[in-house]
Amino acid sequence: MKKHVVLTAAIALLMGLEAASSAPARAESSAGRGTSTSEAAASTKAGVTGAAVLSHAEAVYRAALPLFSSGNLPGAITYMNTNLYAVTPYQATVLTLKLENLHKSLLPSWEKKFSSSEVQRKLISVYKAGVSMVKLAESTENASLRALLKSAGESGYKLETAEGTFFPVIDYAAYRKYKLYVTEDIRDYISIMATESDLPPSKDNGLVIAWGDVASRALTQEQFIQTYPKSNRLSAVKTLYNMYAVNTFYGQNNTPLFHYDNLEMDLEAQKAYSSILAKNSSTSPFLQKLDGFMKLMKSNGYLLDDDAEQYLKTEVPQS
Repeated sequence: MKKHVVLTAAIALLMGLEAASSAPARAESSAGRGTSTSEAAASTKAGVTGAAVLSHAEAVYRAALPLFSSGNLPGAITYMNTNLYAVTPYQATVLTLKLENLHKSLLPSWEKKFSSSEVQRKLISVYKAGVSMVKLAESTENASLRALLKSAGESGYKLETAEGTFFPVIDYAAYRKYKLYVTEDIRDYISIMATESDLPPSKDNGLVIAWGDVASRALTQEQFIQTYPKSNRLSAVKTLYNMYAVNTFYGQNNTPLFHYDNLEMDLEAQKAYSSILAKNSSTSPFLQKLDGFMKLMKSNGYLLDDDAEQYLKTEVPQS
């Protein structure tokens, strides 16, 4: 009987020790389950937050679309200036390209509004190079002209002049604010177009930028073409590049690369092209053509002879 009591007490003691040793394990397991549950809850919350952000971006994006389909340029510009940060880079890119498409499609109607002889006559006393349409509107007391200039400015156009005529063009400089939000190719495209808008390469059938700038712009456009072969604006940049390639190797009617009287290459162009080739050692096809051309020029005294004409006809044919 005494042995039975002692055995029972020993078993009870052993069970108590096992229970005590398993308690921390259960507590640890319980804590682990608690942590796992917290992590799951946090993950779910993060997922919901991410979905909410995407949902908000989609809502902002969709709200902009009717502004483009209705042709509301001032409304589209104001909306993008205020809300473009809230959408994804892809959506921002689509909206930016839609804005440019709308600018292009409505430009002819704006050109017609400015083409009347009455408007042209009034603009003579108002126009100032580099001044926005909105600012020009403030400088005239003529109500109809003020309304026209203000409306065109708010629609994203600026006033240019050539050959004694005033006309609206797309103000690509205003697109620069969108570069923070769009894809890389359209960011570079905006830079290219804003440069064109800030300082057009030619007026009155002659170049108004330096020969070095002509070649440098062609090189920048070629780099875009090589870097972004699938860009939505590839065709537009190719068109620009072809124009600049012709300007580089031929000039324009009022600023020819070779002087009409002695067929000698322009001295400033000689210096500019030699400088560009000295600073660049890339395998650019454009630079290779320019290098071959300048070597030929050096060998023939910088004259437009038969060899030079054949080189240009082969390497840079004019359409």
